[in-house]
Amino acid sequence: MNLVVDENIKASVTDLLRQEGHDVVRVQDVELGIGDSDVISYCRNERRVLLTNDDDFFDFDTHPGVLFLTHQTASAREVVNAIRHVERQFSADELDGLVLHVPDGWV
Repeated sequence: MNLVVDENIKASVTDLLRQEGHDVVRVQDVELGIGDSDVISYCRNERRVLLTNDDDFFDFDTHPGVLFLTHQTASAREVVNAIRHVERQFSADELDGLVLHVPDGWV
């Protein structure tokens, strides 16, 4: 799964995702504007799912998928395991427009 990791996600999550072979881009490493719409546009253009804990992204009608980190206290392992389970259940096309809460129910 190709991901964009929002700036509010712990580095330990990003690091573990990369170690496990995910293609991960951090928002702060990409030349984006400061608005959420810029992040969503980037995700759309690059066909990447967004991992965030910012519920402002629920307001967008079109996006390639949002994985909402329900609890910032979840361990990096829990988050990565949840993402692996999501990836097994949904193709990239099936994630289009969906908002899934992780790790809730996916661990």
